[in-house]
Amino acid sequence: MACAQTGSGKTAAFCFPIISGIMRGQFARPRGVRTVYPLALILSPTRELSCQIHEEAKKFSYQTGVKVVVAYGGAPINQQLRELERGVDILVATPGRLVDLLERARVSLQMVKYLALDEADRMLDMGFEPQIRKIVEQMDMPPRGLRQTLLFSATFPKEIQRLASDFLSNYIFLAVGRVGSSTDLIVQRVEFVHETDKRSHLMDLLHAQRSNGVNGKQALTLVFVETKKGADSLEHWLCVN
Repeated sequence: MACAQTGSGKTAAFCFPIISGIMRGQFARPRGVRTVYPLALILSPTRELSCQIHEEAKKFSYQTGVKVVVAYGGAPINQQLRELERGVDILVATPGRLVDLLERARVSLQMVKYLALDEADRMLDMGFEPQIRKIVEQMDMPPRGLRQTLLFSATFPKEIQRLASDFLSNYIFLAVGRVGSSTDLIVQRVEFVHETDKRSHLMDLLHAQRSNGVNGKQALTLVFVETKKGADSLEHWLCVN
């Protein structure tokens, strides 16, 4: 059970040991016609985070022979099924899509040796606890003593403590930094700007970031907006300016 600040590198912390364990082990998996048997399952709350973990895990497992596949809702399932059929050692998934795959008998958890729950507090906040408990307690997941479980959270409320006591046995609790806060590597600043000046102020910030690029490349910036329409409008404005 690890509580770590946002941006502290939790993905690498659980991916490297899982990849190493799979490479060292000798696993004789059943050969189903349609069902796949991953050795590791990583659950995360959102499509975006699942894709991010998937990309990082693919980099970490480069040329190891360990196959990583991602499955998430809000996208056609057929392409994900084809990816699974090509082979999977590490499955990164959102709870809802995984339950769908399990109920279709396209994924079996009976060979899972490593279970990681990333951003568990967000999964509970988003109402995924019933699906998580179904996956871990009611499907064919091996019991606690036959798998290694890693639970990661930025906060440690009572709900997470209860989940840890149910899913983990004789576990180690590790806290990195100030639990519930962002890492000191992230500088946070709030600026109050009049509504009519927001875009020009954003442009000033973007120009100021140019000097922070690496090897002559412009620094990357992520801008959050409230609505899809607002995102399209801002993209068009930035492109013409």
